[in-house]
Amino acid sequence: MCSSTRRFRLTCVAVLAMCLCAGSLSAQTMVPWLTRSADNARSGWNQHETLLTQAAVANKGIRRVTVIPVIGDARGLEAQPLILPHVQTARGIRDVMVLPSMANVVRGVDAHDGSGIWQVTLGMPINGSQQIDFHNINQHWGCLSTGVIDPDLKRLYQVCWESPDHTGKPQSARYFMHVLRVSNGTHVVPPVLIEGSSGTQDFNAAMRKQRSALTETNVNGVKTVFGCSGTIFETEAGVASGYCFAFDVASNKMAAMLATTAGEGAGIWMAGQGAASDPEGHLYVITGNGDFDGTSQWGESFLKLQYTPRSGATKAELTVIDHWTPYTDFARTGNAPKPAMKMAGVNAASEAVKPVGGGMSMPLVDATS
Repeated sequence: MCSSTRRFRLTCVAVLAMCLCAGSLSAQTMVPWLTRSADNARSGWNQHETLLTQAAVANKGIRRVTVIPVIGDARGLEAQPLILPHVQTARGIRDVMVLPSMANVVRGVDAHDGSGIWQVTLGMPINGSQQIDFHNINQHWGCLSTGVIDPDLKRLYQVCWESPDHTGKPQSARYFMHVLRVSNGTHVVPPVLIEGSSGTQDFNAAMRKQRSALTETNVNGVKTVFGCSGTIFETEAGVASGYCFAFDVASNKMAAMLATTAGEGAGIWMAGQGAASDPEGHLYVITGNGDFDGTSQWGESFLKLQYTPRSGATKAELTVIDHWTPYTDFARTGNAPKPAMKMAGVNAASEAVKPVGGGMSMPLVDATS
C-alpha cells in the first residue's frame, strides 16, 4: 500500500487497486498496513510488494480502478487508511480497510473493491472555524490522527475529537480513545476520555490538536498505544504545551501523560506522522517551537522517551531520557518576545516562533501551480 497524501478528498480515497497485472487484485495476498507508514520505524516500505514494481509501472503505468467514498465530510480524511487482512465479517472473510473521516464516521470496507462492510459514527465532530484553523480549510474536525490496528486482537485504536455537549464548539471539545473490533466496528469498551496531568500541565486545560498518528508497542508482553499532540494556540501563556500519552491495551485505560513543556509550546505535530519506536519500546518524537531548559521545557528538540508500565502501587510513567536540541528559539533570536495567542499553522512576526529557514525560498517567489 502507498503511504497517505496530505488529505484524501471525498471521491478519491483508494490507491490499492492498481492494474499492473493480468490477474485480479483480489487474487493477490493483501499485505497488512497496521500503522501509519507501514511500521514503527515509519519506513513507508512494503517489502513484500510484487505488483507495484519499477518494471511494471514502466511497462503498464498506473490507473485508478477503485474509488471509495468517504462519508460525512466534504474534505474526506486526514488519517491514513489502514488494512487488516483475513478478517471474519458479516460478509465472510474479508481484507478490511478502515477509513476514519473528519466527521467521526469510521467505515470498514473491502480493501479490494471498496464495498462497505460496516459503518459507525464516533460522537459529534467539531465544526470547522477560524477559532481553530485560521485558513478555515476543514468542514469538520474529528478523527484527525491515524489510528493503529492490533493484528492479534483484531482491534482498531482510534482517537477522535468530539463535542460531548453537542454544540460543535472546540472550547468544550474532548478527545476520546475508541477501541473498535475491525470485524464489525463495534466498541470493545465505551469510549475512553484522553485526560491527565504532567507537572503543572493539564491536557484538557486548553484546546489541543491530536494530529500525530498513534503507535502501538509490545515490550515484554505489555502492549501500549501512544499518541501525541500540539496546542491550537501555541503561545497561549501557561497552557500551550505538547503532550504524549500512553493507553494500556490490557486494561483499556489511560496509563500516563507527559507534557513537553511547562506551558511554553513544544507541540508534537510531525506532519501527522506517529512516534517512531525501537524494539525496546523507546519512542522518538520531534517537538515544535517552544521554550527549552533541558529539564521540563523541550522545545525544538528531538526526544527519546521511555515508558515504564505500572508495577504494584507505582504508577506508569512517560519520561524524557535523551534529547538532541540543535538550537533554541530565544537564543538564536536574541530573546525576541513571542506573540501572544499565535495559532498553530500561522506564521508570526517574531522569528522566535518560525522554523529555521522559514522564510520564502527565493526560487519559489512568484511561482504558480
